[in-house]
Amino acid sequence: MHEMGLAANIIDMVASELDKRGIAAGRLRAVKITVGKMTQIVAESLKFGLEVKSGAAGFGSVDFIINEAPLKVKCGACGFESVLERNAGCGELNMACARCFANQPRITGGREFSVDSIDIDD
Repeated sequence: MHEMGLAANIIDMVASELDKRGIAAGRLRAVKITVGKMTQIVAESLKFGLEVKSGAAGFGSVDFIINEAPLKVKCGACGFESVLERNAGCGELNMACARCFANQPRITGGREFSVDSIDIDD
């Protein structure tokens, strides 16, 4: 479960940022994170790891908000952009363009992994 290691790194980064700005750890209220579908990060596992590691870091009650970025592609043939989802029932991912049916996808989204904001009490 690499999510626990990622969670530890995020908590270290947040703690460092709060320390650098002279903000007490107890003032942390929320951390917003974006995770792309292509990263193979399980959001629930990451959130669990964040909750465990934040308690050990003395943050108290923190809301970890994880937004999942969809897999986006742009057709190399016609330029059509779309969001891809697995086909219901079979789990396969059809990468062919929905407009021209060419199989020339360029991934434009879904690889994101970022801490978007750190929210604190005023």
